[in-house]
Amino acid sequence: MSITLIYFKDTLSYVLRLTTYVFLPISKLDLMLSRRHVLKSLGLSALSLSALQAGATDLKPLLDFEDPKFWDSVRGQFMLSKDKVFFNCGTVGVMPRVVFEKLTEHSRYLASDVADWAYKDDNKEQFISGYNNLLHIRTKVAKLLNCEVGEIAMTDNVTNGMSYIANGMTLQPGDEILTTDQEHGGGQSSWKVKEKRFGAVFKTVAIGKPITNSVEVYDTIVKAFTPKTKVLMLSHMISGSGAILPVKELCAEAKRRGIFTVLDGAQTIGHIKINLKDIDCDAYVGCFHKWMGAPTGTGFMFVKAEHMKNLWTTIASYRWDDHADEGFRFTQRGTGNFSVLLALETALDFHFQLGPDKVYERIKFLGDRLRTGLKQNKKVKIFSPKEDAMCAGITLYTIEGLTGTQIQDAYWAKAKMRPRSQGDVFGVRHSTHIFNSTEEIDRALKIVNELSA
Repeated sequence: MSITLIYFKDTLSYVLRLTTYVFLPISKLDLMLSRRHVLKSLGLSALSLSALQAGATDLKPLLDFEDPKFWDSVRGQFMLSKDKVFFNCGTVGVMPRVVFEKLTEHSRYLASDVADWAYKDDNKEQFISGYNNLLHIRTKVAKLLNCEVGEIAMTDNVTNGMSYIANGMTLQPGDEILTTDQEHGGGQSSWKVKEKRFGAVFKTVAIGKPITNSVEVYDTIVKAFTPKTKVLMLSHMISGSGAILPVKELCAEAKRRGIFTVLDGAQTIGHIKINLKDIDCDAYVGCFHKWMGAPTGTGFMFVKAEHMKNLWTTIASYRWDDHADEGFRFTQRGTGNFSVLLALETALDFHFQLGPDKVYERIKFLGDRLRTGLKQNKKVKIFSPKEDAMCAGITLYTIEGLTGTQIQDAYWAKAKMRPRSQGDVFGVRHSTHIFNSTEEIDRALKIVNELSA
């Protein structure tokens, strides 16, 4: 049984019926994702609802994450067409319905009631961003990552964050920036500018594809360190293969050598657990539009306080030299879009209410199911790591005799499924997320077997 929510002005009317969850447009600007709202929208049992109404405040005991029906209800929170299957969160994710509603409602409010804005305190009023310290959002991001709120600056995406760090650092001619041969262009390019403009040396080291295990990749990278290495820039998770690198160990070794460490977290946020105090990197950049289910144009930059104070600002506004709040110094970058940021905050709330660990477990469970099935087919080659702990929701594979485009097109022709082609050699990148089901994974495996036959 699921819940249909129908809004009549200020009154909520909950109608039980045996149908898919429906969420109609909400006219109230201040819609927030409360425990009550999440529980009801997930279509929980009458018993669970009764327990909540009786005063239960702890969400998790009321949720049975092992029940497939629960994840079916989660799927109902997304507006994805039922006749299509999306397997490409590695490029761009999907907003839950409540996130989309927050985005559109605030946009509508700005279009109709901007005259309400008295232009008194931009840190309290939510009309334009860019001059606001965004503490309410930065605090939630810091909670997600386990760091201090002053170490978080809001950006538009990973490329912006990486550019702020590269442009903000002072490097001398001959100083080396070390990275791998599998980095995304958005992560590499700002350091290549540093090389061309200031004479630093951009240096790559080849790592396996597939990587056999974490020890192999650790040894390969550490052996490439030299006395001239000043920066180690790595993807926490390689975008092209889903390989989770041993970043904690690599950062520890770099720290012993006085090397500044910056991690590209484009594929990790909302995908795997991140604990920045445990990883102990110097800087970390990420985005929320892939796995977190936020709109595009939402990202962050983390830099340890001891280092952030020494970074030059790339985009300068009023606070460019105000070190009272280092994160605000980089967050303030001109007029921005508050509708997008409020939708990001709603996406963070949605993630916290579901339970981050359960989200990560579900994503990996589906990824493992896919990889286990692929390994049974002798005509399939997997380019994701052989070590299970280095894999989560991204799998890179090909089918003997086919290109990535041919595999991608066959998926669409047979079942309207959408993984992403990775070219002639590496086949397709296949992402699994909480809105996917075991049945969709099994159907994908059936298609692979048909194509290989």
